[in-house]
Amino acid sequence: MSAAKPAVVGGFILSGLGLGVAAILLFGGAQMFSPTVHAVVYFQGSVANLDVGAPVTFRGVRVGTVTRIAVTLNMTDLTARIPVYLDLNPAQVVVESSHDGKTGTGFDRLLKAGLRAQLNMQSLVTGKLRIDLDLQPGMATATVGGDADRREIPSSPSKMQTLEGEITELPLKEIAENARQALAAIQRVADDLPREIGPLADSLKQTSDAARVTFDDIDRLAIAGKHQLAVNGDQFDRVLASSDRAVRTAETLLVSLKEMTAPNSQIRGDLQAAVRDLAASASSLRGFTHEIERDPSALLSGRAAH
Repeated sequence: MSAAKPAVVGGFILSGLGLGVAAILLFGGAQMFSPTVHAVVYFQGSVANLDVGAPVTFRGVRVGTVTRIAVTLNMTDLTARIPVYLDLNPAQVVVESSHDGKTGTGFDRLLKAGLRAQLNMQSLVTGKLRIDLDLQPGMATATVGGDADRREIPSSPSKMQTLEGEITELPLKEIAENARQALAAIQRVADDLPREIGPLADSLKQTSDAARVTFDDIDRLAIAGKHQLAVNGDQFDRVLASSDRAVRTAETLLVSLKEMTAPNSQIRGDLQAAVRDLAASASSLRGFTHEIERDPSALLSGRAAH
């Protein structure tokens, strides 16, 4: 068997190296030219349902992955910290319009701008959690500083944690006691109701019966009234006709009286003349009476001439 030629061996070696470089560039090129940012977050409270491989998002855009979750115990003060390690892809975040005119990933600038991490629900069905990143410049937070090799992202309580805190602060014992007293009062009312509703029902029944009798009497009176109208309707018509004639006669009499008493009425002038004549006759009669009283013989001789 002849010895292998050095040129052929060298060609195989170079081909293998080329394939290896191509594979690295193909499958890991992005990692080489865009270094991954390693970060850590210390959450307050439990991280249950947060698994390795959970997504890390920035306002819905996936920018990284949870790579490890650990527990750090301090035996001096018996405290525990739970660091959550993240791998972030800086190519997904580009900082624009910075004050110094530079652009780039600027992870440190994001931290100074108020970058915060928060646990949120990934799926309502599975209950899995994810980590959401957002800028919250107005929120004051403190870093733990437990890992010097990684940049720490301060954490902020999630909406669920905030709700749990508010529920914890509620006076649950007082609320429960008030609810118990309210239920006891309702039970007492429910127990007394059957005893009270009996007399009330009887009273209502009596009132209903009395009202029914009253309505029956009203119906009978209405029927009787209709019957009387039907029987005496002709008499009522005659009475109304007589009343109408009397009213018209009275109106005629009033008109006549008004005409008689008018200032320029002929009847009023005749009456005034008759009254004057009667007054003159009365005056003459009084004079004749006085003369007879002085001289009774004048009845025989007649009235002396003047």
